[in-house]
Amino acid sequence: MKPSFTRFKYYWGERVISKHIKKESNRTMRSCNIEDARSVGMLCEIKKKEDYHALVEIIDFLNKEYSIKNLKILAFYPFKDEPFFLKSRLGLDFFSLNELNYYGFPNNSIVRNFMNESFDILIDLTQRRIVPLRLVLLFSKSSFKVGSFSDEKKPFYDLMIETDPSDYKEYVTQVTSYLKIFDKND
Repeated sequence: MKPSFTRFKYYWGERVISKHIKKESNRTMRSCNIEDARSVGMLCEIKKKEDYHALVEIIDFLNKEYSIKNLKILAFYPFKDEPFFLKSRLGLDFFSLNELNYYGFPNNSIVRNFMNESFDILIDLTQRRIVPLRLVLLFSKSSFKVGSFSDEKKPFYDLMIETDPSDYKEYVTQVTSYLKIFDKND
């Protein structure tokens, strides 16, 4: 796949995003305390081995600290080759550049299942606009979407936290401390 073809896919993905952002959403927003959450989803990008290991540590931290029954992370690997270090494991799945359709949308059952899951909390760990992950975020049925603050990201999130998501572990620690404040009955 040539870089220009990838840009073509991202262009059409951006058009789909802008079209759907203008529409009224029928999704019901419901805030959730991290301690009451039964299910948590996360979106992120994995480029190197260190990112993968940080995510494994996050899974262990959240399971140990909050005993979340259903914790799933969906990662995007933005390259064509198969990463030697990236393995799907319980709670962590990934898709790559090769699995995108003409609209930049991930075309596999793992992503469809993730989007159809009604997570109590969906946390976006990305710091830049990644079209395939924005599409997943946009079409997700999660009731409470959380991410880092920026004007561009306002239509996607129910809660934005002004912090740097470049260090996944630190970012998740910050987000969970904010999510302890929420009352699930609000």
